[in-house]
Amino acid sequence: MNLAMGDAELRQVLQTVLAGVSTRCDFVHGEALRSSANSCLVQSGASYCSSAGAADFHRASLNFYFPPNVSMAGRVWKSACVESHEDVSCLPSTIFLRAELAEQTDLKAALAIPLVRESRVLAVCIFYKKYAEAPSQQLEQASVTLANELLSSCYRTNVGSEMRFVMGDPNVVEEPAGKVSVSKAWQRCQTALDTEPGERSEEELEKIITYSKGVQFFKYITNNQRYDLCKSMTYTTLGRNELVMHGSEVGEENEPCSVWHVVVSGRVDMCVRTSPDAKTYRMCGFKEGDTFSSSYMKMFCTSPNISTHIEATTDAVCIVVHIPDEYKLDFRTCTRPLWYEELAQYFHLSIIEAAEALGMCMSAIKKICRCHGISRWPHRKLASVNKTIAMLQSKISTAGDDTCRGALRSEAVNVLTMKLRLTINPAYLVRDEAILQPGETNTSGIVQQQQQQQQQQQ
Repeated sequence: MNLAMGDAELRQVLQTVLAGVSTRCDFVHGEALRSSANSCLVQSGASYCSSAGAADFHRASLNFYFPPNVSMAGRVWKSACVESHEDVSCLPSTIFLRAELAEQTDLKAALAIPLVRESRVLAVCIFYKKYAEAPSQQLEQASVTLANELLSSCYRTNVGSEMRFVMGDPNVVEEPAGKVSVSKAWQRCQTALDTEPGERSEEELEKIITYSKGVQFFKYITNNQRYDLCKSMTYTTLGRNELVMHGSEVGEENEPCSVWHVVVSGRVDMCVRTSPDAKTYRMCGFKEGDTFSSSYMKMFCTSPNISTHIEATTDAVCIVVHIPDEYKLDFRTCTRPLWYEELAQYFHLSIIEAAEALGMCMSAIKKICRCHGISRWPHRKLASVNKTIAMLQSKISTAGDDTCRGALRSEAVNVLTMKLRLTINPAYLVRDEAILQPGETNTSGIVQQQQQQQQQQQ
């Protein structure tokens, strides 16, 4: 008999787990995200909020989707492993998408655990504390154990017994599907690359150039640039878990990168540790045809507490492209092709200033915007929203009572949500803006806390 737990029943189970784990482990907010058509995570409808800030955070979070490997939720969904951070409010958006919201609503430490059935992640539960706390194996294990106890106490169908919350194994990674095929163009190129750069014949150089024409990295360069880059090109063979580069190799803020890697086969991952006591987590993976360099780590390593490195997750082969000094300004961007997240770093500038900073013409910037779903450069709207946020922050700091301060903070969260809808990748946004009234949020935790305070006073 093929049993399936309905959405309503699963939501009720998740609600019980969120409330139970939050109250017993000192979390002020818990949210449960479920998979939607195997393409992204969305809010399940289950949540626990024991503070007004948590309720505001949850309301704003209704605006976001989480595709695989995007933010904390997407990474846990993809890896089926627990993830925890000391303070998500001070992380870059490349690591925690809603960092600004967490800062505004006073949410700090976070723990995410996956709900699994038959090796498939059904949902991800994320819990937040009001204070920063170093990641703890003991807290992770206690939360998973308690969640499973609560889960087992509320099944209604046999299918419930097949579900469980898991710690996961971070050493288990997705292997390339099927046998890795090696193109004849690469075989000819590899043979030519075995010859030292200064000793290559014109025939060998032509084989390298022919292969480069099928690589995205070389798509928008001149023939002269292609010729010079192929002359000095080499390749490297990497073993599993072999270090490719460390965050300490990242240059100055605006220094163009001089060495780029293109993955020919296998998989390479960028790994990040967000605090000295934290585990190392895989942020993003590079597969066949993908490009990376040390500059990519700039987008993740935004504070001295964050350390980054890039390593081979499987056996891999990478082309190594050395950029001559005369071409460095043409490769000044951190990512190539340009990531949305890097483009968003220039939204505070006019499009003319952004094009100049990136070393691109206006038409190239507009083409990249269309590829990322940006219909209009958001500089002016963003300036207006930032001005409103600054005004509200000033009012919050001078508010005379908690009621007024709470109302202003809720309004600031709404405006901040508008800002994030301008700056975050459109692929991560719910199409219809979801800024709800406080009464529409699940505030059972707040009511429960108020009842407890009244009983204590009596």
